[in-house]
Amino acid sequence: MERVDAADHARIGRFVAETADLPRDGEPFSSAFLAALRRLVPCDFVSYAEMDRVQCRLLRFVDQPVYDGPEPELHGSQFDPDDPVRRYFAETLIGAYRLSDVAATHELRRSLGYEAWFRALGFAHHLRVGLDATRWHTKEFCFDRGPGRDFTSRDRAVLDAVRPYLAARYALWRDTNETADRAGKLTLRELEVLDLVAEGMTNGEIAQRLWISPGTVRRHLENIYEKLGVHTRTAAVAASRR
Repeated sequence: MERVDAADHARIGRFVAETADLPRDGEPFSSAFLAALRRLVPCDFVSYAEMDRVQCRLLRFVDQPVYDGPEPELHGSQFDPDDPVRRYFAETLIGAYRLSDVAATHELRRSLGYEAWFRALGFAHHLRVGLDATRWHTKEFCFDRGPGRDFTSRDRAVLDAVRPYLAARYALWRDTNETADRAGKLTLRELEVLDLVAEGMTNGEIAQRLWISPGTVRRHLENIYEKLGVHTRTAAVAASRR
């Protein structure tokens, strides 16, 4: 198996530094993030997709650059089960795999899947890497190149090395969104209480400021903790700020 060398580690480090503070724009991986990923693993086209493979539903899709060419006329489920392209996409591959890793070139060229998808899209070489997922919610990046040089085993090794960072970024986005959803369910009074907690006030001081009893403040805090999924005043303030 190919190993990443010092130069690859340096490139990965620059990629992480470049993308760590990129805004997410409501997505775990924005177009700007994909553009940086495309510089790490050079390709003509890169995309991120989340799929429900059980019900064959696309849950999320971002591409870079935005593809505006012809769409394939056939769905993957219409290919013969023995078609190498269908076999490739039917598997839930977690690590990085090239299309050429699972089928010989001459086999691919005779494939209906290759003709209907890759040749129709103008691509000749394909590489994808998946994040840990169940079949009802797969998460994967796809890289495509036109005719010419195939992806290398070094490209695979770089993606395998950077995959933990991609998974951590997704987990942070998911957790932040879940916290934001819970914070959005706070009532106006609960938000007022939380603002005063952030100022360092005690329950008694908050009660005096809001003209309510300390017991009512305590009940508001208990509701806030439950909605935010935390157990302390400090954690509640931190969660709301995230």
